[in-house]
Amino acid sequence: MKNESGMALLITLSIIAILFAVSMELNRRVRISILASETGKTEYRLLEMAQSGLNVAKAILVRDANNNEIDSIQEEWSDPKALGEIMKSLTFDGGSIELKISDEMGKIQVNALINEYPGYGVNVEQQQVWENLLSFFISSDKSEDERNPKEIINCLIDWLDDKDGETITGISGAESSYYESLEIPYKTANREMVDLNELFLVKGISKGLLSKTQSLDPLFLDPNDPGKAFRLNDLFTVFGVTKKKMGATVKKYFFPGKININTAPMAVVAAILPFGRQDLAETICEYRLHRSDGESGYTNDLSVKGWYADIVGLAGKEKEQMETIITYASRVFSVESHVRTENRSLVLKSVVLRKKDENGKWYCKTLRQQID
Repeated sequence: MKNESGMALLITLSIIAILFAVSMELNRRVRISILASETGKTEYRLLEMAQSGLNVAKAILVRDANNNEIDSIQEEWSDPKALGEIMKSLTFDGGSIELKISDEMGKIQVNALINEYPGYGVNVEQQQVWENLLSFFISSDKSEDERNPKEIINCLIDWLDDKDGETITGISGAESSYYESLEIPYKTANREMVDLNELFLVKGISKGLLSKTQSLDPLFLDPNDPGKAFRLNDLFTVFGVTKKKMGATVKKYFFPGKININTAPMAVVAAILPFGRQDLAETICEYRLHRSDGESGYTNDLSVKGWYADIVGLAGKEKEQMETIITYASRVFSVESHVRTENRSLVLKSVVLRKKDENGKWYCKTLRQQID
């Protein structure tokens, strides 16, 4: 203890050890900060590229509205090849953008099952569309499938209407008393759905609702992957609301539910056809995409109202029935902007509403957006 030179050496070594530890921690934090900064910079760049893709999609949809009054799968916005050529003309260093635009109005509007909101009146025409569609995926043979399309629809009606009782759908529906008895209890919404995932909260609706069954007609299989079930957003949408003026105090809104026959997928086309005529859906879908030589423009004009009736031989009343639930133009579209670089990717999913401003000019308003 009396050796002062030894003590000085010990103190010096201790200080060096502390400084070394501090410098190593500082170095670690600086490296993490640099990596975080680079990651943030990359993420920002990817997002900006994806946003550029969305802006291009909006411009394409606006140009389309200025050129014609209908929307169909024959048009530029629906053609992956045409969209690919457009995006190739935009140069981004070290990355690429792929666009996909889909028509939300070519799908079944879930909320259209109720005539207006707030309210509890059932839209009978939309109810029939649901019954038709579910009959494709649910076997009528109860030994094979115990599910009942009408019961599922009644449960959905109870979820949407503003009456929390059995006066509308009877005992085959499901109100809060049923959901509150579950292991994890909850109440019915008694309002319109704002997200398709809400469907899984409704009694009788599971993720296997649109799965492949033994009795499922091959025509209704997902063309992108016939071995798998449809995704909900392939056939359904929660968008399409229209405001209804009822004075200064009463606010009403509704979902028209009209489906664009020019863009609807085959399963939806089959569902809007008169009951028992679903086999005509294939002919209608082939007619929409027919080309004379496989390369030039489309052969058939989809701008003429009722074009589908003659090619499949629908009778006058059947055509009248169809016209009440279909449309030929759309206003809500979903856009996917896929961005890829050498080692990163990002998908910006948006839903846009195409409408006119106060000066009568078309523009697209973003309704919803998420990043994957």
